[in-house]
Amino acid sequence: MNNDKTTSKTKLNWKKLLKSKKANIYFKPTRYMHDSGFRCFEVGYLILGKKNRVKDKLVLGQCSDHLWMMGLIKQEIIDLSMDLTKDGYIRIFSHKHIFTWDNSYKWVVSTAEIEIMKE
Repeated sequence: MNNDKTTSKTKLNWKKLLKSKKANIYFKPTRYMHDSGFRCFEVGYLILGKKNRVKDKLVLGQCSDHLWMMGLIKQEIIDLSMDLTKDGYIRIFSHKHIFTWDNSYKWVVSTAEIEIMKE
């Protein structure tokens, strides 16, 4: 399993794409098993291309056994949508908010936390 470490410049470019709604966060099941006994998710950012296939992506982690949305519930978010691309990625989006993965980690580890991007 590799963790795709990136430079802050690269992540900054993806943040701009998220703000312009050209990119979204995603998760995708993997074949890896976490120490917890659950299968892992790959998480990151993606851009969709033609026919709803992934055109480009930034992998933040491949070993998340747990997707956390607790902060979203506390903020009473009701506009959280998901869809499934033809190539197996689950895209998370909103018509009201811009979602991002928690920035407190250099890369996503066991728990991947979804946050609302602050303007």
